[in-house]
Amino acid sequence: MCDKGLMLISDDFAIDREMLRDIFEEEFDILEAENGQECIELVKQYGSTISVVLLDIQMPKATGLDVLEYRSTDPVFRGIPVIVITINDDTKSQMEIFQLGATDYITKPFIQEIIRYRVHNVLSTYNVEELMKERESLRAQSELDLMTELYNKVTTERLVGSLLANNTSHNALMIVDIDDFKYVNDTKGHLVGDRTICAISELLSGYFRKTDIIGRIGGDEFVVFMIGVPSKDLARQKADNFSKLLKYQPHTTLPVNVTVSIGLVISDPRPYTYEELFKQADQALYQAKRNGKGQYAEYGIESTQADFQKGIFTVLLLSKNRETRSIINTISEGIRLLTIAEPSEAEYFRKEFSSQIRFLYIDISGESGGGADLIQQMRSIPWLQGVPFAAICQEGNMEQFACAIEQGASDILPAPVDVIFAKRRSESLYT
Repeated sequence: MCDKGLMLISDDFAIDREMLRDIFEEEFDILEAENGQECIELVKQYGSTISVVLLDIQMPKATGLDVLEYRSTDPVFRGIPVIVITINDDTKSQMEIFQLGATDYITKPFIQEIIRYRVHNVLSTYNVEELMKERESLRAQSELDLMTELYNKVTTERLVGSLLANNTSHNALMIVDIDDFKYVNDTKGHLVGDRTICAISELLSGYFRKTDIIGRIGGDEFVVFMIGVPSKDLARQKADNFSKLLKYQPHTTLPVNVTVSIGLVISDPRPYTYEELFKQADQALYQAKRNGKGQYAEYGIESTQADFQKGIFTVLLLSKNRETRSIINTISEGIRLLTIAEPSEAEYFRKEFSSQIRFLYIDISGESGGGADLIQQMRSIPWLQGVPFAAICQEGNMEQFACAIEQGASDILPAPVDVIFAKRRSESLYT
């Protein structure tokens, strides 16, 4: 069955099967089924090697309609054209056949020339349609990242590069990198990691303009190219707002608390290469990571915010609650705020900031019991020993308040944290 196509004839009358076999045996190798159940079994056995099925409607055990219904649930069978054999040529019968997914129909008694024409017409049309679908699928797969359906690395480079080659406007290129993504994979598993990547992809697609190019260029790294930005400040605002969206918003649909760092470069209205701008954005990304992550930095700007100067007052916040993170960030004007969700994440800041951290916030409001274990984990980190801390306790939870006092907290903030109260308290804590 290699040189010819394979035809499956399913009809309960042997004489009808014989007539059809005589018509097509020079062009096809023939399989025969006496009822609908045999037809389904032969499709399961031979699969996509079958070129076409001629299917009688009235058969025992399983009718042709039963076979068509099964076909709708089987992706392999759906890829095989089915020509129904029927004695009814009325409009109602035709509509029922086509609604069940039949490709065409032939009527009894058989007229050889008409049968040949219909079979050849179906196969030529069907093969072209399938070929076009396959080509379109391959084209899409070659251009898109299969996990996120964003542009892949090659396509992103090609599209952005072609626009930059004839550039006459200000554009912005951003590299968006998920902070500490290896930690997410190692502690939460690759399934959670994949879901995180997909969630951030959806946020990027919804946040930026439809005309902007968004691509996934690595495991946890994305590129956003904003075409023709009306002002540089708009690009800066978009980068800043997106980093804060993940860092502080409590309602983003992410499986874990993660942040992103963004490297931004804004081009002048002249031709560039993709590699030129990418290298500059990558340098800015490195600066954003050094500044404490969860923020953006712009190429050519010494620091996006004045509080990231050397020797500035640095505060470390441990909290899983985005609302708490947002409030502490609001009251921390003029300081460098580093945020973590687990004590083990503090290690990521040891090399750069271990000697600069002057104060801790430890959020135990979501802990069961007093929260002593969480405080002790933070206090046992060698380079944090001796650093004063404030405990964030659930309002009305006297066990947590007592625990914070016993563990030596310099101050206690009740949660939900009140901005005005916390800001007033921080003025004395930071001095």
